[in-house]
Amino acid sequence: MLENVGRKITLILVLVLTSIALLVVPETPFNLGLDIKGGLRLVYRLDFEGALQSGQITAADMQNQAALLAETVGIIQERVDPTGVIDAIVRGEGTDRMVVELPGITGTAGEGAVSALAADLDESATSLELAAADAAALAGFPQDGGRIVLGNERIHYGRRLGAALHNLARAQGGSKAAPHPAGTAVQIDARDPILESIESLGDLSFQIVAEAGDFDSQETDITKETEKLREWAAKNPGVPIAAFNRLSPAEGGPHPSIEWYPEALPDKARDIAEVDRSVPILRPRQLSWSFRGSDLLRVTPSSDNQGFPAVGFEFQDARKNDFLEFTEENTGRLMAIVLNGEMDSAPRIDEPLPGQGIIRGQFSPEQRDALIRVLHSGSLRIRPELENKELVGPTLGRDYVDRGVLAGILAVILVLGFMIAYYRRLGVWAAISMLLGFTMLMGALSFLNATLTLPGVAGLILTVGMAVDSNILIFDRIREEKDKGRNPRQAAKTGFERALSAILDSNITTFLTAIILYKVGTGPVRGFAVTLMVGILASVFAAVVVTRVFVHFDLVRGIKEHKMGRWMVTANYDFLSKWRYAVTGSLVLIAAGLALFIALPNREKLGIQFLGGAEVRVRCARPMATQELRDLVATAEGYVRDAEVKAVIESEVENGRYTDFSLVFKVGESEEEAEVGTSGNRESQFEQLVTELLKDVLLPDGVLLDYDPASGATNLTLSFSEDHPADDIQHILGEAAGIRDSRVVPIPDQPFAYQVAGSTAPNRDRAELLQAIRRAFQDPVDATGAAFRLATPITSSSSVGPQVVGELRDKALIALAFSLFVIVLYIRVRFAEYSYGFAAVLALIHDVLITLGVMTLLNLVGFLNGEITLTMIAVFLTIIGYSLNDTIVIFDRFRENLPRMKAPLREVLNISINQTLSRTIMTSFTTFLAVAVLYAFNVGTGNVLESFAFAMMVGVVTGTYSTIYIATPALIWFDAYFARRRARKSEELGRQPASTASAV
Repeated sequence: MLENVGRKITLILVLVLTSIALLVVPETPFNLGLDIKGGLRLVYRLDFEGALQSGQITAADMQNQAALLAETVGIIQERVDPTGVIDAIVRGEGTDRMVVELPGITGTAGEGAVSALAADLDESATSLELAAADAAALAGFPQDGGRIVLGNERIHYGRRLGAALHNLARAQGGSKAAPHPAGTAVQIDARDPILESIESLGDLSFQIVAEAGDFDSQETDITKETEKLREWAAKNPGVPIAAFNRLSPAEGGPHPSIEWYPEALPDKARDIAEVDRSVPILRPRQLSWSFRGSDLLRVTPSSDNQGFPAVGFEFQDARKNDFLEFTEENTGRLMAIVLNGEMDSAPRIDEPLPGQGIIRGQFSPEQRDALIRVLHSGSLRIRPELENKELVGPTLGRDYVDRGVLAGILAVILVLGFMIAYYRRLGVWAAISMLLGFTMLMGALSFLNATLTLPGVAGLILTVGMAVDSNILIFDRIREEKDKGRNPRQAAKTGFERALSAILDSNITTFLTAIILYKVGTGPVRGFAVTLMVGILASVFAAVVVTRVFVHFDLVRGIKEHKMGRWMVTANYDFLSKWRYAVTGSLVLIAAGLALFIALPNREKLGIQFLGGAEVRVRCARPMATQELRDLVATAEGYVRDAEVKAVIESEVENGRYTDFSLVFKVGESEEEAEVGTSGNRESQFEQLVTELLKDVLLPDGVLLDYDPASGATNLTLSFSEDHPADDIQHILGEAAGIRDSRVVPIPDQPFAYQVAGSTAPNRDRAELLQAIRRAFQDPVDATGAAFRLATPITSSSSVGPQVVGELRDKALIALAFSLFVIVLYIRVRFAEYSYGFAAVLALIHDVLITLGVMTLLNLVGFLNGEITLTMIAVFLTIIGYSLNDTIVIFDRFRENLPRMKAPLREVLNISINQTLSRTIMTSFTTFLAVAVLYAFNVGTGNVLESFAFAMMVGVVTGTYSTIYIATPALIWFDAYFARRRARKSEELGRQPASTASAV
């Protein structure tokens, strides 16, 4: 009988219902990756020259900008994706730019969140209703509070319920309370938490606000110091206060005991000059009183005495006494909390603080969470400047996403159907437990706000395979015990107990691998690791607990027998008699595959993540389907025809047709391509290539001018990035460009383009007129509030350097090597021999190299896209997990049989392989079936799902093969090798003189 059945049922119900709630309650339980759904793409620039002039970096840093760029990228990666489940990509681009790609994120907080008030709002109102707002606009107002703008007033609200904002509170500083009539526009004012976490320097310090008694009155005082600051500011308009702080007193700088910091206004207004809101701060009088963000042990969400979100902090143990002394010495004074060169708050120290406190600033919940992430990740030396923000379409396309969903559903149905057909009643319980385990897995991913990408899908496939494998191990053990004559209750009890060892060993080794990948890896590798770890926990729980509860109730009802299929139950093959042929064949295949891989040019075997290249964004004259543009690009010569084409979501005109696209090029190794790849003006060279290739479909320049100087007749073709009223265009041309009596007519079949006929003064310089027209549309907005942006066929272009993504690759490989090392150590502890660990790792290396060779060959002949990308690395990791699971099961059975059988090692291994052969074939078949369905739905498409599924098919086959023909022969060889070493050591010790042995 199973103990504590009621508790187990309660635990199962709690976990399943919680998981269902996590999947049903949120509008979007988890995001899809950039390769599946698209997402947000941000381009930042690092102003190295400006940072050098302001003293943020040194001349030595300028000599090694690549290292500083890599350092910045690492910090930003940790800020935007600390757990790796969002699968954010942060990479360096060129020498001074950084690209941040956030999969599944289709906008930023507050964008488009404009509505109107349903009724008057007076100064004492505590709530308001939003009207004329659709669901998308309402979603821009965070449910857990934020800040809104009404006219010139900023108001904080505590909670949104539907279209009602509750707990209104006027923000202090920079806004004046006033009534607002019905119809007043209301817009979210919270800084976007993603942008804030990226752009915040994260430089935190705790200091004391200077007072009159801190100065020698004969030498100076606060009044004199303030006058000195204002005189300097008048002579240096626009120069940051930090420059004044770096001056010595002889140069007109501040008194040696103080520095000036501007106060950060709660509403983040920047219309008040720094000099008018600067506060004198004392320099630390003791070295131990210099406190920085790096001294903090933890930062946590909190709230201030007004209920606004705040940030709690606690110092590390080594600095708590210093902070206590600091606050004791300064009790009754104002403690300045300086963040990013601004004083966010200055609370009074009412009593000595034992190493902890809070940071106040009337933050929104999003700002508070962003600040916590920033303080956790570290400080930047250069503030990134946002240059471009865009939504990028999926690389797979809607059709491929639908294929993947259908393939996944069909695979689950086939696998569960096969389990039911073979194991019958037990198969039904296995199917239910697997579905419940998968529900818990998806609920956990929703709780983690995970992003599902191909690496994540790899983790899901592996965990589903493990869930099947765990049930198969249990059921086969039950069958074996029944065949020995045990009754159903004894067979079930013993079957679960004896299967548990193999289940735990195989899953723990894979879990350890995932931990190492998470700690050492970055980006998609960390996302894969998180999915894998959660999946292992869910699948083991489902098999060991949920399935056992179902079997328990079978036994309670008095079931006579659990019937099941008996494939390979009586197998008796001499597998190891052919091991020499198998090993020889594997070595030949590995050598051939490695030779082919090494011989291929990098451009043919490596993806752009590992090679570099360029990205050019284009705008077409008419809406086009993504595949239509891909076909056009494929007609080019050289590496240009291999460009990856992605649609920009925000440019969609109709279903599946876009005006804006992004083209990504890989740079090969020929002399011509190397010249483009290393040229200082490589972006313009790529622009020329794209312009020539797509000249028939690209949008004309934003302003095409036909001007007759004699008469002043002017004809224009204007193209914008979005639609604008013709009357507004006419008005701007007349007021700012001097074009009179113009007629503005939209051009049919050309979105956002207009034909203009008018006149201007005769004999105007054509270049001056053209410049005036362009300048006229730089600042104004139309009647709807939309800014004018003249279109251009090449909207942006940038080179893609492999330095930072190369770091992702290197870390992934390091993580892989370290994982193999940990596997050896764990197996050494569990099996009491290094032989098992070395043999298992040898089989894993075999599987990866065989798969690499097969994919390289198929890529060469054009059968599929088998180039090495981060996605392919995830495939290799999945294959390692699967193969290791299979190997551990056989080794575990061998360890069980060895002390009970008086037979040679080779014979015991053969018996162990045959005893587990049914399980091996069943697990391999179900896993192969799942990925084969995925491949069948994507064969011939050329997308990454096709190559992903095929590589997994190869991995399943080679993983099963290597367990029998590589791992077991290797175990025999390693066992004999270590036995010979032990014998030699024993013999050497036996020959030593007695005195020496005694000394030892």
